[in-house]
Amino acid sequence: MKILLINPSQEKVYGRKMAPAYPPLGVLYIGTVLEKDGHRVRFADIDTEGLDEQKFKTLFTEFDPDTVGISSVTPTFKDALRWAKISKSLKKEVPVILGGIHATIAPQEAICEENIDIVVVGEGEETIRQLCEELSKEKPSLHSVKGIYFKKDGKSVATERRPFIDDLDSIPFPDRSLLKRPDAYMPPDAERLPAMTIITSRGCPGSCTFCCTKHIFSKTFRMRSVANIIAEIEGLVNGHGIREIHIADDIFTLNKKRALEFCDEVKKRDLGVHFQFMNGLRADCVDREILVALKNIGIKTVGYGVESGNDAILKRIKKNIPLDVTRKAFKLSKELGFETWAFLIFGLPGETEETIKDTITFTKELDPDFAKFLILKPYPGSDVYAELLRDNLIFNTDYDNYGVYTEPVHRLPALEPDRMIYWQKRAFREFYLRPSKILTHARRIRSLQQLKLALNGAFFAFYCMFKKDKTKS
Repeated sequence: MKILLINPSQEKVYGRKMAPAYPPLGVLYIGTVLEKDGHRVRFADIDTEGLDEQKFKTLFTEFDPDTVGISSVTPTFKDALRWAKISKSLKKEVPVILGGIHATIAPQEAICEENIDIVVVGEGEETIRQLCEELSKEKPSLHSVKGIYFKKDGKSVATERRPFIDDLDSIPFPDRSLLKRPDAYMPPDAERLPAMTIITSRGCPGSCTFCCTKHIFSKTFRMRSVANIIAEIEGLVNGHGIREIHIADDIFTLNKKRALEFCDEVKKRDLGVHFQFMNGLRADCVDREILVALKNIGIKTVGYGVESGNDAILKRIKKNIPLDVTRKAFKLSKELGFETWAFLIFGLPGETEETIKDTITFTKELDPDFAKFLILKPYPGSDVYAELLRDNLIFNTDYDNYGVYTEPVHRLPALEPDRMIYWQKRAFREFYLRPSKILTHARRIRSLQQLKLALNGAFFAFYCMFKKDKTKS
């Protein structure tokens, strides 16, 4: 079969038009397993290929797919529906499959959409293989495919949930040649280009109420072997000229033995590639031995999800990392010479102006090189979404407004949306406009790339400090 895979525009993810940071690994995995089964795959990235409606129609007509697959996170859901509608208008009989995070956390909502025929729930590699095998038959039996929702006689049908993949080494490496414009992705913190992402594990045992990972990859931590990871990295370095690898794991250092083995193998092979952690590390999953090992393979930056500087808030969101543990992780990281990042969230359940002040004070105490103060987005499927919805605190259900940097979609008993924005702006000002912080960043600039990264960081900080508050318009 000919299968067209679509990555919708990421504009709503960020709340503004910008080059996508990374290729969609999930879609590339899906495309790769389909290729292995002999299908012809065309991956269409709406943003990097500059596909407007007319260009997409031309692509669609020329490729003439037998099946269309679209991946979606919550902010891109409406755009995914747009491309599903256009696909159906061009070829009414073509089955349209929706997968990705939003399909997994809201499958019933997704299957009720007019132009969606099948929804894939959870990890998609095995499901898509079996599904496309059935669709290629004259009389498909979708009831036999685990892990999907589909329509029958005007009603939705859910099949048995598919078990998670135990052996991650059995999944083929993502075929990056599916990308038509690999150079169009712009990792914001890359020091050496070209850069590429990999994921070395799936699942997270954490219970953070704002996170949906447990619904997608489970709470069971599953790991690829070090040999398997190194083989993929060597393929990227030797086959694609990649100079920097960004690891997309949720909790890379959970298994200390594997993390140390990975560092030993990287150092032994002298791969000549830089590494970064896209999603940071957990403060309770690092120690001196781990950090020294990371330092020895050339990692310069570590970030931690701090979330809040108030213990009561941390307890309520089940972060389960005491402030003292976070203090220790930052102190150790700085002693070892790492550049440090802190990621904070305002507007969590129980938040007040006083708890936000605690977070700002704690962040200045930690004094990371960079701090990101974000406003909570309660994504459907998360525990925090259910809690806020139950208490009638979510006032905006338009998924176009669920991007990372868009205005709040919820209020709290002690905190209105406009105050969340006020405190976000104030936090950026208080943290970055300190003379000591300005001087520190100025002294760090010793190359053109460092200047570029500094300017990108400054632009982002000033954007957050002075962006227009649309809640008042």
